[in-house]
Amino acid sequence: MFTKLLWRVLGERQAARPVTEWVVFAAGLLSSFLLLGYLILSERRMAEFTEAERMRSQAIVISQSLHRQLEGVRSGLLSARAAFDVEANCDEVCRHTLFQGLKRSMPGVRALLAIRPNGNIVLSDDDLGDRHLDDQNFLRDLARICSGNMMYAYQPYENEPNSFNIKMAMSLGRDDRCGSGAVVMILNPEYFDAVMRSALYADDMNVAITDGDGRHLLFVPPDPAHFRDQSGRDYLSQHRQTGNDVSVMRLKDAEGVPRLVVQRTMALQDVFMNKQLVISLTRTAARVDAGWIRLALTSGGVWLAFWLVCGLGLWAAQRRTRAIHELTRAADQERAEAAERVELALDGGDLGLWDLDVARDTVIVCARASAMLGYTAEQQERKHHDWLSEVHPEDLEHLTQEMERHARGEIPAFEAEFRLRHRNGNWIWLQSRGKAVARDASGNALRVLGTRSNITARKEAEAEIAHLAFYDGLTNLPNRRLLLDRLGHAIAKSERNGAHGAVLFVDLDNFKDLNDTLGHDMGDRLLEMVAYRLQQVTRESDTVARLGGDEFVILLEDLGTALAEAASHAEMVAHKVLNTLKLPYTLDGNELRSTPSIGVVMFGAGHHHTISDLLRQADMAMYEAKAAGRATFRFFDPSMKAALDENASLESELRVALAREQFRLYYQPVLNGDGTPVGVEALIRWQHPKHGLVSPLTFIELAEKTGLIIDIGEWVLETACRQLAAWQCDPRSISLTMAVNVSARQLRHPDFVQRVLDIVARTGAAPHRLKLELTESMLLADVEDIITKMSALKQRGIGFSLDDFGTGYSSLSYLQRLPLDQLKIDQSFVRDMLNTHHAASIVEAITTLGRSLSLGLVAEGVESQAQWLRLRELGCHLYQGYLFDPPLPLEVFTARYLPELTAA
Repeated sequence: MFTKLLWRVLGERQAARPVTEWVVFAAGLLSSFLLLGYLILSERRMAEFTEAERMRSQAIVISQSLHRQLEGVRSGLLSARAAFDVEANCDEVCRHTLFQGLKRSMPGVRALLAIRPNGNIVLSDDDLGDRHLDDQNFLRDLARICSGNMMYAYQPYENEPNSFNIKMAMSLGRDDRCGSGAVVMILNPEYFDAVMRSALYADDMNVAITDGDGRHLLFVPPDPAHFRDQSGRDYLSQHRQTGNDVSVMRLKDAEGVPRLVVQRTMALQDVFMNKQLVISLTRTAARVDAGWIRLALTSGGVWLAFWLVCGLGLWAAQRRTRAIHELTRAADQERAEAAERVELALDGGDLGLWDLDVARDTVIVCARASAMLGYTAEQQERKHHDWLSEVHPEDLEHLTQEMERHARGEIPAFEAEFRLRHRNGNWIWLQSRGKAVARDASGNALRVLGTRSNITARKEAEAEIAHLAFYDGLTNLPNRRLLLDRLGHAIAKSERNGAHGAVLFVDLDNFKDLNDTLGHDMGDRLLEMVAYRLQQVTRESDTVARLGGDEFVILLEDLGTALAEAASHAEMVAHKVLNTLKLPYTLDGNELRSTPSIGVVMFGAGHHHTISDLLRQADMAMYEAKAAGRATFRFFDPSMKAALDENASLESELRVALAREQFRLYYQPVLNGDGTPVGVEALIRWQHPKHGLVSPLTFIELAEKTGLIIDIGEWVLETACRQLAAWQCDPRSISLTMAVNVSARQLRHPDFVQRVLDIVARTGAAPHRLKLELTESMLLADVEDIITKMSALKQRGIGFSLDDFGTGYSSLSYLQRLPLDQLKIDQSFVRDMLNTHHAASIVEAITTLGRSLSLGLVAEGVESQAQWLRLRELGCHLYQGYLFDPPLPLEVFTARYLPELTAA
């Protein structure tokens, strides 16, 4: 008992020993730190005291020397004033000689003057003839010189840039009466410089003499800025607050630099000056502190290094001690930790243990493994004889094969995933792994140990992922990936058995409008209902898939070996789809209607299709159905592909033509009633490298569809504006206007107005000579936006003409609001006006409407004299047509019409 208690006490002491050692270490560290800090602070105070004492002694030297110099100045002023006494019996020559002698005897005196109360100079030491001083501040203070015994000192005056002088003055009168005039000695600040400079023993020192108002009278080293600076007041106020003649303090200068400042008030009783003078000596604090800071850094470094070595030594010793103790405990803990580690690993991995005795055909399982199936360990032991009967029939064969292979030694370990019946009757997925730990002489397993884990959640997730990979998340229909797979199998199957199939490409008409109007939630619900209806009108063997958006594909297989029969069946399904999707949909109490456009393509024996070919051809047929008015279906025709290929080739050539500048502008003249050209209409032509000159009717529609019309239209506008700008410089063509056609896509572009203005500004064309031609079809949508854009350009002087008027739809209310300048009568009416009553009536109505709206009129397509005469009778006075000229190249137009203008 005593031995155990002794070991316990010794163990506790052993555990407390490291803490005690560190406490002692910390005490030594703290005490040495405090001692070192005290020594450094003492050294700092000593360094500052020594420096302050040295600066005090220098201030005394300066005070004494400056006092003697001021006494000399006073003596000189008294001598100069005495020359004006009646008893002196000294005339002007005598006084002048005296002034010159005094100046020569006192180095640093720039001038010696006698001044009347009004500021006029009575006498000076030179013959320059100056009659008045420039220092207005001094002249204002002249009347305040009242004491006959007082010597007055004044603020340095900057008589020239960076050149200062100091004025010392005494009253000309001996009595204490103001306004007697003064005798003035003008001193160079350098007069005192030698005395003050001798006191400077460091290059960072400076000396200043400050008057009672804190203004610098002297400053060494000389610096004009300090004579102008009033910062001496801060130092002086601090000095005065001490109440002592000598003060020592640390202050910041005007630049914020800390300085050691020693200030001494001079005793000037016997000099009788009007100002109290303070001597200020300063040094930068950093230079003063440099010595003790070096000592502090050196001492601190040695102290830190010493205690760091001590601390590392103590840490190393304690670490060695701990290592010895840890080794003694490691063996005991290792066995317990190994057992705990196995248990934690099994628990963390949710693994159950099983032990199979092959010879006795018994299986022992742990509680965790039993709980996976809803049993206790005891209940599982009662079912060991027939546990294989609980395995799912589809998995039993694979499981027994894997176990037998491992039992025979064919594979190093056993692993299988299988379904086992839960106590509640459900199937759960298990993953079982095991390894033989004992074998007989033949190598057959006698005992197998292993684990099993519940992987039901993983299997369900894998099934969900597989479903998401092949099915649409909204409609639960096969997606593109699964459709392509099934389509590939269907094509291969039809080629083997000779049966035909069909692909129906279904696209909902105006679905985007419904989405934008009612919201995407309603659009999604409509798509779900469409998917349901498509499944109702197809067979279970058919595939209904959603490609994305509002596009669906129906795959029909085994439609028969005869193509006509298969096509008839596909047509019947297309009719069913049309009819069922045309029926109204009820969504949130709203009855909606939607129609599909369907493209149908056949595949099968005799046709070698790829998957992409079938989908592309079905898509072509669908667009043909839309072009036919929507809500219908079309079978794929090979001519569709040819037209599509032709359009693709034409689009590519258009891009090349735009890049290589193959387009040309032709100009058709617009003439007045006298046959004189007043303007032109710019018309585009394509100078094709193979096909020659190509009419815009061949490519404009495709350019509009593909969006190339924007780039082409801008090229036409910029080229026309450049030509218009060139005509402005020629008196023969300065009055011509230029009409340029604008496409609907250009006009609806958000930056249309700015782009037009940029082109006009860039080319220098006159805006009032430019007319943009619009067609009535552009007014069918976004009329308010079009009016806004036209008005913006109209304000800049650009005109507008309504082209092909009468062929489209024009609301008279909109026509009245549009900022138009001109109507162009369509050539179809002009062509038939002499042959049909209707055409003649329309032309007459347009001319009447134009006059009533104060719009100009241009007749297009004038081809005969009779048409021209009739139009003139109706009041149309501008004409355009082949009667006069077709669209002409620039050089032909210039040669044909500009000379006529000259002749006119």
